[in-house]
Amino acid sequence: MQSMSIDPAAADIGARVADNASQGLQAGATASTPLTSLLPAGADEVSAQAVAAFTAEAVQLLALNQAAQEELRRAGEAFADIARMYTDVDTAAATSLTGVGPLPGFRMAAG
Repeated sequence: MQSMSIDPAAADIGARVADNASQGLQAGATASTPLTSLLPAGADEVSAQAVAAFTAEAVQLLALNQAAQEELRRAGEAFADIARMYTDVDTAAATSLTGVGPLPGFRMAAG
C-alpha cells in the first residue's frame, strides 16, 4: 500500500508561491498608472493613435497578468492548505493509534 503523506515542505513552497503572486499583483498595480496614462509625443494624429494602441495593449496585458497572479496565489494557498490537512490527519491518526502526539522532531506543515 502506498503512503498517503506529504512532505511538510509543500506548505512552505505553497506559501512562497502565494507570496510571490501577491508581489506580482502589487507590481501590476504599480505599473498600471504609468502604462495607461501616456501622453502623445506630438499633437499629430499618428501620435494620438499610437498612444491609444499602446494603452489598449497595456490594459489587456495588465488584466492577463492579474488573472495569472491570482491563479498562482490560489494554487499556492491550495498547496499550503493540502499540506496542512495531511499533517493534521497524520497527527490525529498517530495520536489515536499511539495515544501520544507527534514525536519530537516531527515536522508540521506550516501555514
